[in-house]
Amino acid sequence: MLKSLHELTLKPQPDRTVPSRGRAIEEIVMKHWQRIALAAALTATVGGLTAAGATANGKPSESRPDSLAAAAATHWGGSSAKVAANKRVVQAFIKDVLNEHNGSHAVGYLTSDAQWHGGTVGTVPGGANVAGLLAGVVTSIPDLHAEVKDIFGEGDKISVRLVVSGTLKADLLGIPATGQKVQWDAIDVYKLRNGKISEEWAGEDWSAFLNTTGTYKAPWIQ
Repeated sequence: MLKSLHELTLKPQPDRTVPSRGRAIEEIVMKHWQRIALAAALTATVGGLTAAGATANGKPSESRPDSLAAAAATHWGGSSAKVAANKRVVQAFIKDVLNEHNGSHAVGYLTSDAQWHGGTVGTVPGGANVAGLLAGVVTSIPDLHAEVKDIFGEGDKISVRLVVSGTLKADLLGIPATGQKVQWDAIDVYKLRNGKISEEWAGEDWSAFLNTTGTYKAPWIQ
């Protein structure tokens, strides 16, 4: 006999949307192992890609810090070679032009557009003009000696600390020569381009030069 709709409605029906406790536990365990399997698969994939990249490069895989250190060593190694080459140019220039008094050789160390910056003395533009200035210096101080105390560089610049000495035999920078013994400190910065000096910033102790020539004695000089 069929039951009435009223009886079917009133009778509690099983909740088919909520799984039993046993089934819920089963699903949790299954999801847990699925996550483990996925993690393992990802690890294997990444490891395979790393190994493949290392094989393609023909070298074993390196950690990131080691790779950065290797790249830095390559960069600075190349930079050091350039600085060393520029130092040799500046050292040869000081020896040949200044200490051996070959003013006519100066132009060979300079670019055609070289500039010399001398602070209050001014700026001399053009390689030929800078060479003329240097020739005038070694002519006026024929026994000039520039003793290098320090030399170092970075990039395309070389810095040199010098003690310059000699005898003023001809007028220089408007200062009359009477055979004075002169001496001054200097810190000169050279910029090089393609193996030649393109710019010089001459940090000369002009007050010491003026003092030893008898032109002017600064109040702080004892």
